[in-house]
Formats: sequence, C-alpha cells, structure tokens
Amino acid sequence: MARIHTHYDNLKVARDAPPEVIRAAYKTLSQKYHPDRHGNSQEAIRIIQIINTAYAVLSDPAKRREHDEWIYRSEARDERPSGPEFRDCTEVHPVRRSSRRSHRRHSFGYYYLRYEHSLQRAAHKLRIMLDRYSRKLFRKT
Repeated sequence: MARIHTHYDNLKVARDAPPEVIRAAYKTLSQKYHPDRHGNSQEAIRIIQIINTAYAVLSDPAKRREHDEWIYRSEARDERPSGPEFRDCTEVHPVRRSSRRSHRRHSFGYYYLRYEHSLQRAAHKLRIMLDRYSRKLFRKT
C-alpha cells in the first residue's frame, strides 16, 4: 500500500493525533514559518498557506473525516492521488538538529507531555499554597 502525502504530514502529526496536538503543531509551525519572520518571501507565504489549509481541514471533524476517507480510498487504490497537491513544509527549510535533546523537542508528543507535566506542577503548587493558607487561617491565636 502506497503512503501518500497528506495534511497530517504537512502539520507533522500522526493520523490519530488528538485535536490538542494538531492545534499545538499548527501554532508551532505557523510561528516558525510566518512570512513576517522571512521578509514576506513568496516561499514563506506558500508554506503558511499550506499550513493554514491543513489546519482548517484537520480542525473541523467533518472535513477531517472526509480527508481520512480520501486517504483510505487513495491508499487502497495504490496510486497517487488526483486531488489537490500536498507538499512537505520542510522541503524549503530543513530542520537542523544539533543534538539528541533538540531532536526530542521537535516532536509534538514532547510538547504535549511538557504541557501535561506543567499542569501537574501547577496543581501541586496550588495544593501547597492552599495548605499554607489554611494553616495560617486556622492556626490557634
């Protein structure tokens, strides 16, 4: 079965990614490839249009379902799609990874786990603050 290039590949997420990961990927890529950062070059405008189109399709559940069905049909036929052409956003600006640690930072699962960890840390700090406050409030005078 041939693997085709899809909107999931444009946003660099897995096909079963939850909406939160898709949104995080969109925000990260749109900040990285924004035309204002690249002097309003035509290539940056083309890339940001591809990213915006991919997010518009994947953020809407009905459009995403249609896109998934299109992928399934295209891969089942084992031929190249005849629909719109999708391009990888990193063809123009390849990502340079200097170390193993920076490689981990480019995966969106890493950002999702960091977000979850920061929420846990915030909840822990809140529990500590409430405990200190309740001790002050109910301390014997």
